[in-house]
Amino acid sequence: MERRVLDIATGRRYLSKKRGSLSVSCDTEGSGASGHLVPFDEIESIIVHTPQASYSNGAIVELARRGIPLVCCDAYHTPAAWVWPIQANYEQSRRMAAQAKMPDELRAALWAVLIRAKLEAQAAVLHSEGHDAAALEDFACRVTPDNCTSLEAHGARLYWTCLFGDDFRRRRDGLPPNGLLNYGYAVLRATVARNVCASGLHPSLGLQHHNRFNAFCLADDLMEPFRPAVDRSVLELRREGHQAVDVHTKSALAAVLARGVTTSRGVTPLSRCVEWAAQSLTKAVLEGEPRIHLPDSRSIAG
Repeated sequence: MERRVLDIATGRRYLSKKRGSLSVSCDTEGSGASGHLVPFDEIESIIVHTPQASYSNGAIVELARRGIPLVCCDAYHTPAAWVWPIQANYEQSRRMAAQAKMPDELRAALWAVLIRAKLEAQAAVLHSEGHDAAALEDFACRVTPDNCTSLEAHGARLYWTCLFGDDFRRRRDGLPPNGLLNYGYAVLRATVARNVCASGLHPSLGLQHHNRFNAFCLADDLMEPFRPAVDRSVLELRREGHQAVDVHTKSALAAVLARGVTTSRGVTPLSRCVEWAAQSLTKAVLEGEPRIHLPDSRSIAG
């Protein structure tokens, strides 16, 4: 059974643990207000937007124990705070030690693998939309550990212009469809962070992303090849006339994780591909080989 993203969008909500499930009530504890129960086994992540949410310690501890991310978002639908477990893997200490000692050459090589896959997936999105993707395909072929970041930046300018026009700027607080992209990336980021922690790696120790205010640099690194799956969903929503982040668009963007992706193991949900990518990244860290198990870029792009 595929787990689902639980979105807490508006109003006063109280989250607590009740009979082995997450209880979401419509008021504060002790009010007697009605709510509903969601089994923890069915939850992929929890995304909270309402500023009036409150939580019991029991609920937070159980979410951490199960490795379920609790993501608190700001007014732009981007993560402002996270809850993640202290202990997520039985070999966590050994794996984090290897991660901290990772040679710079291996970090750069792994980052190049991710950027090459991202550029290939972006090119696939452009192809599917009828745009010329030759430049992005060329960038992907030319990626090396020494030039991948600059090629990613050049590719981004071409990519966003083709998709949304010359005036579009990809900014957290920018004009539509930035809000849709923010929400889709927040959902994806939560799943990537969950699997990074479950694999025994420390989410703050990134390959390329380095920010003392960002506790999930490694998740931001690993999610790069999967971003075009969100971009494609946003394009589909825009074609249907949707621009705002609402109940319909949130549901559609959360469903990206369940979308079938063709892999060497058959068609599998995107969320499972993220899990395999995190596991293979851990293996790369331990063995010193720059290999990450990623699905075909054309399949990621839908």
